[in-house]
Amino acid sequence: MSTESASKPIPAAGGPKKRGKAKYIVLLGLVLSVFLAAQTGLLGFGWAHLRAATFPKDESLLEYVQGSATSVVIVDPHQLDREMLGAEGSAVRQHLERTRDDIKKATGIDLGFDVDKLAFSSSLVVARGRFDEQKLAERLAERSYVPAEYKGVKYLVRAGEDAIAVRDGSILLYGAEPEIRASIDAEEAETSLASREEVTSRLEQLGWDRPLLGVALLAQEKPSLRAILVGSTGPRAVTFGVATKGGLSATVAIDAASPNAAEELRKLLEEKRADAQALNALVGPEAGPALAEIVKRAQLSVDQGAGRLTIQAQVRPEELDALAKASEKAAGSLGEAYKASRLLQLLAPAP
Repeated sequence: MSTESASKPIPAAGGPKKRGKAKYIVLLGLVLSVFLAAQTGLLGFGWAHLRAATFPKDESLLEYVQGSATSVVIVDPHQLDREMLGAEGSAVRQHLERTRDDIKKATGIDLGFDVDKLAFSSSLVVARGRFDEQKLAERLAERSYVPAEYKGVKYLVRAGEDAIAVRDGSILLYGAEPEIRASIDAEEAETSLASREEVTSRLEQLGWDRPLLGVALLAQEKPSLRAILVGSTGPRAVTFGVATKGGLSATVAIDAASPNAAEELRKLLEEKRADAQALNALVGPEAGPALAEIVKRAQLSVDQGAGRLTIQAQVRPEELDALAKASEKAAGSLGEAYKASRLLQLLAPAP
């Protein structure tokens, strides 16, 4: 008998064929998982979260805001640490959850999952995320919104009230119908806020890695002849940002007309924060003590070269909750309270 056949190895169970099948099954499962993640929005949400952590800058969002806008506020939910807004049931978190539920019921859009970043101007909201135009149209048809079109861009409008447009499934515009059309014009003509260096440079300087970032232009970069002759000393712009990593902190940068004006403003604010009665008059006796503590800890510094005053303040969750509750009680709602507070009156020097 030949020893060759006796020494020939016997194929082990689970040999090359079974291992090959297992690889295909794993690959098929991976493809299926990616497909389901894409269909449910998990893939887009995950990519947006990674992008916010590594490349938070997003000036392209400003391409849909009219260049004539004097202020813009940018909200990045992926940068937000909700624990810094207070415990479950705090006034701020209740307001956010209530707003999220109301919007989802009306439009089907989940602000906590479908929206990655928002830009607010005085008359327009721009959102980046994942939006189903057809489903949105079906939902809003029940609320008397009808289709319309401008320069090839479709949108939904409720006569005499507001309008909403979805562009390429990733950009949502909301505002009055004229504002939606103006946004389309600005993006097409490249005359949006993204083209204004005095806006983009200030946002860049403060940093995009914040859940809340904004700028308000209070005067022209180049003053008029009258302003030069009179010697205007009012602030040119206010840039502000809020961070929640390592605690809730706020930074405000005020660009003054000159280094001397910035120093005068710093002295004025030092006087203001020492006046507890003025703080109580601003926000009321309930929120006054909390605001006084925040103001007491604030750090003020002047950049003489740039003529810029920078204010940095730390806010504890319980202080934020106290301010929110007092504001809600005084104005009837948290949103209206924020609009009515006019904190810039405290920052701007008297004429």
